[in-house]
Amino acid sequence: MGLKLHSLNNQIRYWDSVAYRKNFSHPLNVRLFQSMVSPEAHILDYGCGYGRTCQQLVELGFKNVIGVDASPSMIERGKHDHPHLNLHLIDDSELPYSNETFDAVLLFSVLTCIPTNLRQFRVVHEISRVLRPNGLLYISDLLLQNDTRNRWRYDEFADEFDIYGIFRLPDGAVVRHHDLEWIESLTSNFLQMALHEIDVTTMNGHPAKAFQYLGRSKGGSQ
Repeated sequence: MGLKLHSLNNQIRYWDSVAYRKNFSHPLNVRLFQSMVSPEAHILDYGCGYGRTCQQLVELGFKNVIGVDASPSMIERGKHDHPHLNLHLIDDSELPYSNETFDAVLLFSVLTCIPTNLRQFRVVHEISRVLRPNGLLYISDLLLQNDTRNRWRYDEFADEFDIYGIFRLPDGAVVRHHDLEWIESLTSNFLQMALHEIDVTTMNGHPAKAFQYLGRSKGGSQ
């Protein structure tokens, strides 16, 4: 692999450099989320960026929302744009929360920023630790695309990164698109509640196919 795993999975300098220029658009399925999570629930937005989804959750009436991100500039922007939000800078390892702290964890457009299998498994394992039994994991991220431009990128970087779907953007970031078999493997310790495909716009303004997964942590009452 052309880059060390640490370099692939820790691209904080890049996200700091674009924190005030990039906007994210993965939508929250409001009706579904509200049907599964109470307003009093403790919610963690892992990889919250500048707090876009946290702000939406607060506006919807959720009372206990925390956002965390490893990019200092993303958190800085979030606190500037939404000073009332509970946003925190974290390092790129363990979450600073006790076991079974949260009723729901959101992972919106985060896996695409964590290219390797091992690191993605570690993130989901850490989320499992802080989720309460029967807690909700909500993932929204990008699928493998079928258009010519993306297929060319997957092929170009397949030998370098060993995993089809990982590629380098022109500005240097290394990102990943996913097939659903991998997502099902990644979430095998959860009870799948919903999985559907959606259309989104990427941070660079391109239309793309994405997926949304919702699953319950196993243990406790189902």
